[in-house]
Amino acid sequence: MPEGRIPTYIEGLDPVMEGGIPENYIVLVCGHAGTMKSSVTYSIIHNNARKNGKKGIYLTLEQSKQSIVEHMAKLGMSPTGIENLAIMDLAKVRKDILQKSQDKKSIDWLNSIIGVLRNYKERFGCDILVLDSLAALYALTTFKNPRAELFYFFERIRDLGVTSLLISEIPTDRNVYGLYGIEDFLSDGILHLKVEQTDAGANLYLGVVKMRKTKHTRNVMPLIFEEGEFEVVRD
Repeated sequence: MPEGRIPTYIEGLDPVMEGGIPENYIVLVCGHAGTMKSSVTYSIIHNNARKNGKKGIYLTLEQSKQSIVEHMAKLGMSPTGIENLAIMDLAKVRKDILQKSQDKKSIDWLNSIIGVLRNYKERFGCDILVLDSLAALYALTTFKNPRAELFYFFERIRDLGVTSLLISEIPTDRNVYGLYGIEDFLSDGILHLKVEQTDAGANLYLGVVKMRKTKHTRNVMPLIFEEGEFEVVRD
């Protein structure tokens, strides 16, 4: 693995992406509902903690910590016993924010979550962050100027000095990779997951749409999940 890269540990993907994701990049992991975005990002942070000694934080704003733990355990990726992996949910984040907030009724969620992550990184350490998801974060926030506020938010994430995987729901009515149509420009990389329905069932695919300073495949590859491991099928 080249120095300065975070491997995805998705079999077949890292060799066609110069070894993985460059360190400290912000990468959107995009797709419609049911494309295993949470499972793919969790597998990256899980395997890096288990195999590579990287410290990771999985922040879920959609599900409870217990729900994530149970789901991933059923998929063969139990976090039990992995000291380098911390799972945080909205209840935990809300508690930490309220303890420090002077105005309990009006919380600046974008800045507050960055503050919680920075504090947690200082205490626990963090090499890789997963934010699940941008859509859930947006639901907590009232934007006055989305373009400016998201630019600032992305820069604050970049200042954390971690490799960040941000789960992004693709709108059904527009050909963009984020709800506001600017997330793809603000990110350093984009992994696109999609499902195609056939008579035989649903097939999952992964494509590397963008990865700055990286020579990567442009092919959309079938993505297989078996026994707790992801694999792409290359031509």
